[in-house]
Amino acid sequence: MQPYKILSELLSRIEESVSCTSETEYLNDLPISIVHLRRLFKFAFGVPLKSYIRSRKLAISLEDLMQTEKRILDIAIECGYEHEQTYIRAFKREYGITPGECRESGKSIHVTSPLHLFPKNNVCGNILYGPDMVMIPSFHVIGRKHQIEIVEAPTKAPEAAKQFWWNKRREVPNPIEPNIYYGLTRTPDPSLSWTYYLPSMRVTDLNEIPFGFIGDTVPASMCVGFRYIGNHHYEEISELRAEVLYTAIDRLAQEHNGRYELLDNEFILEKIDTDAYDGEYCQMEWFAPIRVNTLLK
Repeated sequence: MQPYKILSELLSRIEESVSCTSETEYLNDLPISIVHLRRLFKFAFGVPLKSYIRSRKLAISLEDLMQTEKRILDIAIECGYEHEQTYIRAFKREYGITPGECRESGKSIHVTSPLHLFPKNNVCGNILYGPDMVMIPSFHVIGRKHQIEIVEAPTKAPEAAKQFWWNKRREVPNPIEPNIYYGLTRTPDPSLSWTYYLPSMRVTDLNEIPFGFIGDTVPASMCVGFRYIGNHHYEEISELRAEVLYTAIDRLAQEHNGRYELLDNEFILEKIDTDAYDGEYCQMEWFAPIRVNTLLK
């Protein structure tokens, strides 16, 4: 049940079958339950599946509404509505005017564009989004620090994360987000062959740090952000997936020919909401500071 393949197929079906009358008609032969698909769709695109289907049906109906003289009843039936009034109510909720008013007003209508997944989003059948520019606020974390050789980071860092989450996270006093894991990487000197990795939790302040733990403050920073969605447990973010995430940030610098300067020697931040795991799919966010080179066009 690779999310990339499932969502790509679903998006194609929605565009090809505007007359489907219900959400479930798009799911024939997809190897996933409606519950998991709705959650995966919201993970991937940030909108409910049902809302997206409705918006696309209404967007497509606009072509007939504005380019032909078809009756509104016929347009409603063609895009899957059993009753004209049901279509009119949905249209007004979406666009703020009725179909008849839309025909006569001459107003431009902003519609929901088709969603797409591209080959660069495909990570071993899972999904990677980004790069996005994200401003993260300053905040404090407490965790257990590890010194890890850079070449071993794809395997050692996930193992340190799991050990912290299983055995040590409950010792962190008063976490702000008890179900969110933060992995903070710092490189004290770019010439070194190792980094510090801090599996941690976010806290209000650093006034109470348990023995064996350390506190750190993530500075407010403009970052490049990536978001990963995988068909596995969040504890199974493997070496291969970790390497793909590192490669994505390197690719950003190469593709933009020096337009962006990555400051990943300052810190790299991973964020996993463990509550987001629904038994099928997990999410992971990944951030690194970035600076725009204003001298380049």
